[in-house]
Amino acid sequence: MLRIPQPVMIAACLLTGLVLGLAFPENQVVLAIAQSGTWFPRTIVTLATAIVFILMAAALARTLSSHVRGTRFLAIVITLYVVMGAVSLLYVAAWIPVLTGLPFNSADAPLPGFLEWLRGVGRTLSGTLTEQPLLQVLVAATMAGALVGSVRVLRPAALGLIAAGDWILGAFAKLLWYYPIMIGCLAIFIPARFGVRGLEVYGRTSLNLAIVALIWSAAMLLLVRATTRRTWPQIWKYFATVYVTGFGTGGSYDTLPVNLVSAERDLGLRPQVARASIVLGTVLNKNVATMGVMLVTVSTCGLLDLPITMAEIAVLIPPVMILGLESPGIPGGAGVFMSPVIASLLAVPDPATFVTTFVTFYSGLIPMLATAGNTTDDGFVGAIVNDRFADDDTELMSEPERHIGGEALIPYPAPVRLLGIVASGVGFWMVVAPQARMGLPALRWMSTTVFPGEAIVGALVLVVGLWLWLGRRDAVSVAANAQG
Repeated sequence: MLRIPQPVMIAACLLTGLVLGLAFPENQVVLAIAQSGTWFPRTIVTLATAIVFILMAAALARTLSSHVRGTRFLAIVITLYVVMGAVSLLYVAAWIPVLTGLPFNSADAPLPGFLEWLRGVGRTLSGTLTEQPLLQVLVAATMAGALVGSVRVLRPAALGLIAAGDWILGAFAKLLWYYPIMIGCLAIFIPARFGVRGLEVYGRTSLNLAIVALIWSAAMLLLVRATTRRTWPQIWKYFATVYVTGFGTGGSYDTLPVNLVSAERDLGLRPQVARASIVLGTVLNKNVATMGVMLVTVSTCGLLDLPITMAEIAVLIPPVMILGLESPGIPGGAGVFMSPVIASLLAVPDPATFVTTFVTFYSGLIPMLATAGNTTDDGFVGAIVNDRFADDDTELMSEPERHIGGEALIPYPAPVRLLGIVASGVGFWMVVAPQARMGLPALRWMSTTVFPGEAIVGALVLVVGLWLWLGRRDAVSVAANAQG
């Protein structure tokens, strides 16, 4: 059976949607098809807190459970991703006035000074941390993953989180076929709502990101060659393999298997380094995606005639960097997850229109370019860690990877597992409820009875539930207790 490549399907559906929207901008059937494309991203937005919590906690638990020296190693990798995320946003901010002509400040307002900028960032971050359940869950996931991965008695919770994370990744892989259809549906909105002007803005935004992303990737190639022992054939073979795969899938999670194999086989990284840096990068590293988010923010504001200057862009940099750490690696995930927060930070008068327009623009070529850059940067960070930091850590590099789980583990009794299922359901509800106000309209009622900090409490309940439901006990310990 002939299998159509993913990039071809995406291009065909995108073109079809644009043609339908241009030819039938007021046809109710065509507009209904376009509206159906919003269902999947809104569902993901509704479930975002639960997805982010499980994937982040599972990645941390897997790394810390698999290596004795995992804490130091993990700190190095995470620090590099945070630094790279900050540098990439400063980099794209320097490009924005050049590519878009965005002014530095309004004509009737003076350019803010450094202290005023810091106060603006502080107000933005304080509001984001207290009001955004996604960031609260990110903190909870970091703490939960570190605890269950480091404390042996909590190892069953790590098993539960890892199993749940693997299931989520498998579900995303099985849903990959729908992504081109969704993009085609959303693409109808561009010409239907904005006509030829919308098409021009979309094309210009895609071109701007291509320029910024390709120059960034070229700089990363040179940096890896200059700072590591990787040869040009190794670097290029890895880059060509993963870049094309990431561009084709449009999602970091879908590129993960190829990225892991190529990092070890083509780039020549140690297995311990490759698996830690790339798995964590798949969750944490969305640096090129955040570049796309900033460019799409400018385009969306321009198309909707919303005032924006470089002063607002500067204030957005820290929260967007934080959001990049939690944005899931699904096709278009950065646009779906960040657009509601950006709408809130910019205080736009019609958040629903802003989000829908933003998600529509953050589709097609933009997430494909972003994923290609994100995933190759994961391997490049691994190369830097492999050659500049890990060589001195002989204990870590010489130890084999420990596997959690195995034949010596048995599940908890049925009543305990049933209790775990109930607790998992309650925790899942508590984690999702605060986020539901931004997702599917039919589920927004879940957020009517939310209390402060519910997402964090729900995360704790969810961990306990997964511990009891999916966790395992050491069969040797169980036998010893029975004999005693």
